[in-house]
Amino acid sequence: MKINYPTLAVLSVLVLFAGLILTQPTLALAQEKASSVQGELTKVDAAAKTLSVKTAKGEMEFRYNEQTQIIGAEGGVEGLATQSGAPVKVDFDAATKTATRIEVGKRK
Repeated sequence: MKINYPTLAVLSVLVLFAGLILTQPTLALAQEKASSVQGELTKVDAAAKTLSVKTAKGEMEFRYNEQTQIIGAEGGVEGLATQSGAPVKVDFDAATKTATRIEVGKRK
């Protein structure tokens, strides 16, 4: 049997492009879901598990849960509640507005 290398090369390229086209929407969805914002912590409601952040665009409210990483506040959520006015960076899921990571900076 004779192998036709040019045909094999064209088919390989087509399969490669088809794979890239099929994975593109998945990558775009993952990038849309993850977002972050920086601002000033204004309020923490431990009962409702929410926090508010004042940004350049206005006030934003986020939910948090047990999986949320809290960095820079001693005592986790309890320590976060005492940090009103501190600069924060919140990484969150844009679809649910649930914080995945909260970094608390030093107050000025």
